[in-house]
Amino acid sequence: MTKFIIALAYKLETSIKYKRFKEFTYNLLENNSYPYKKHFDTAMIFLVLSTIGILIFEVNHKNLRILNDYELFAVIIFVIEYIGRLWISSDMHKIILDDYEKYQLLNKKYKITKSIKKIISKKVDFILSPMAIVDLLAILPYYRPLRLLRILLIFRLFKILRYANSLKEFLQVFKERKFELFTLGLLYITVVFFSSTVIFLYEGPEGVNPNIVDFFDAVYWSIITISTVGYGDVTPITIEGKLVTLVLVVSSFLVIAFGTSIITTGLSDRMEIIKENRVQSETSKMQDFVIVCGFGMMGRYFCEELLSIGKKFIIIDNDKEIVNSAKSLNYLAIHSDATNMQTLEMMGINKGANSVVALTNDDAVNLSIVLSARAINENIKIISRVNNGNSRKKFDIAGVNQTIIFNDVAAFVASEYLGQPVAFEAIDGILLNKDFDVIIDEVEILDNSKILGKDINLVDFKNYNLTLLGIINLSNMNNFIFNPTNINYTVQKDDILIIIGFKASISQLKSDLINLDFRV
Repeated sequence: MTKFIIALAYKLETSIKYKRFKEFTYNLLENNSYPYKKHFDTAMIFLVLSTIGILIFEVNHKNLRILNDYELFAVIIFVIEYIGRLWISSDMHKIILDDYEKYQLLNKKYKITKSIKKIISKKVDFILSPMAIVDLLAILPYYRPLRLLRILLIFRLFKILRYANSLKEFLQVFKERKFELFTLGLLYITVVFFSSTVIFLYEGPEGVNPNIVDFFDAVYWSIITISTVGYGDVTPITIEGKLVTLVLVVSSFLVIAFGTSIITTGLSDRMEIIKENRVQSETSKMQDFVIVCGFGMMGRYFCEELLSIGKKFIIIDNDKEIVNSAKSLNYLAIHSDATNMQTLEMMGINKGANSVVALTNDDAVNLSIVLSARAINENIKIISRVNNGNSRKKFDIAGVNQTIIFNDVAAFVASEYLGQPVAFEAIDGILLNKDFDVIIDEVEILDNSKILGKDINLVDFKNYNLTLLGIINLSNMNNFIFNPTNINYTVQKDDILIIIGFKASISQLKSDLINLDFRV
């Protein structure tokens, strides 16, 4: 039997289908970044609320068979979910293999009973966890010998905590502030016990206060008073009782203020995490976007240009105030360390991102960002700002695709302006004047482009009111061919046409190149 179990464990370890199915189950139930989990959570919330609605409906209505069938369907789904969570809570076959290989290494006889004990222990830990108990209580009422047990269906409401991430984040406040809340709880119990004891001593004796018969009445009065509800059904009669009430009212304000302060502070801290989770969720839905690391002056201008051309982007900065300024502009931004590989992975460097741009004013930080990004994704395009020109070689070795040497760019612009001020002003006016709809754009030659393999001069750019500046030939080391209309150039696959003109004209050209409706 032991040999069979070990053989089965090895088979599961090498089974790709098993691993894929378990990974799918885990992603669906636990992985918040999994795209289908949102739909699953929505469906489960609907299922929970609808079954609670049925419970409310049946209070004053007779049972309908269709509703009983629906509840049976819901319970089946809950049972499958419970089994799935129990399954992914631990890897049984890995526990067996780890123990077996350890015994083999030590030349000892393997005892499967120890592995089974470990497996049972891990499964019991899951079963006794709070949310697993809630899941179980949500299932058990269906198999009820007494209708009274249907009240346990209310526990299904707590299942919503599994599916609503915002609620889970708020509950984390109580976990993080458990010491403060425990202290508050002790203070609350002390005040209640003290006031209950005093009021009972003075008004509990027979004939003094008909509303306080036993100690429970005194506790009830204390809790109602300290919570500032004050129903008025139990009121003190004696002078001593009234004095206790005054002390209790003052104490209640202190307890409530203390509790409110704890919860408010915790919620404030947690709100930042909730906002970051929202940014991460938004990023997981994006495709073909840019990760901008650093939102200084250059980063701000860069993001403005990305926004103007309709390019999606996410900002990462380690300065909280800078992140808040980016958010005030309605940019997606997160307060984190861009040199951290985990941060880049969370922001989708292996998923929807197509470029990483490092624009901090520290070369060491930019270099670290480049190294982290390249280590995670070998193919992603990386652009980095270089403040010290002597560091450029380091960036090239690190795997950057393009460097921006800030001082060199500034010097070049200044020299061009001094040498050719009129031409400079003209180009500056065309490219940077927001009143003009003129842009320089790239037109990539795709597989289905009808101009592929033909002479570029077949396209009459004048009819489009466009100017072809040049062609980047990717097959020839990204060679740039300036003004190819003066030569007989045959368009090749993946060529990139660099064109200046109006956005509408460029869009029309892109469409015509694919649909063979271009003017010749």
